[in-house]
Amino acid sequence: MQIVSGLFCQQMKSLLPLILWMLTASTSCQTLKQDSAMPVSTIQFIPETFNDLELGFLSSDFNPCSPMYPESAISQLRNELRINAPKRIIYNLKKSGDTVRPVIPVCLASVITLRRTYKYPNLSEEVLFIRRTDSDSWFSGKVFDETLEDGTPIVQPPWQQEMEEEKQKRIEEAQSYSEEELDEGQAGGEYRNLNLMQYVDMPFKPGVYEIYYTLKGLESNRIQVEIVFEE
Repeated sequence: MQIVSGLFCQQMKSLLPLILWMLTASTSCQTLKQDSAMPVSTIQFIPETFNDLELGFLSSDFNPCSPMYPESAISQLRNELRINAPKRIIYNLKKSGDTVRPVIPVCLASVITLRRTYKYPNLSEEVLFIRRTDSDSWFSGKVFDETLEDGTPIVQPPWQQEMEEEKQKRIEEAQSYSEEELDEGQAGGEYRNLNLMQYVDMPFKPGVYEIYYTLKGLESNRIQVEIVFEE
């Protein structure tokens, strides 16, 4: 019995490192699976194409969420604005915490002629408007370049004086153009992908909302977005 007991002890000693390694490996796999699990998003957009959209003043790529996609809005529009947004925004309250910022994506396309730009220099600000469809109160906010919020002063080029003189000359000339004549001549267009909540100070609450956008005396189409809260 002593011989059998001694052999058993020797075998256990030789197997102990293997047993410890297996236990460690098993624990590591469980930890890896838990850590690598993808978290559920706190905000979801419908259509789902809006979920992968990069938003910001400098986000100007043409994408499936852009107005008139896959046609080129810039080649067809003339002194017009178009916007697009999700049909529904689902906000998960359980997973929101304190770190999630509400988002309402708005994709826009605009084409403005130089003549209109010079005739309405005082209407150069881009403004987003939004209201609940069951309310007459509108919230609005000016679109701005958030990358310039660090307070760094903008250095004016040496030829700024000449540029201002030429600009004033063109503004005076443009005042004689009729609305039909403003559609003539050179034009510039752009796409933007913005988070409306970046510019408009409003309560982010459930409901159906109406949104539109203005620039240079023009008004975009109006669209509706439904915000839904899930417990």
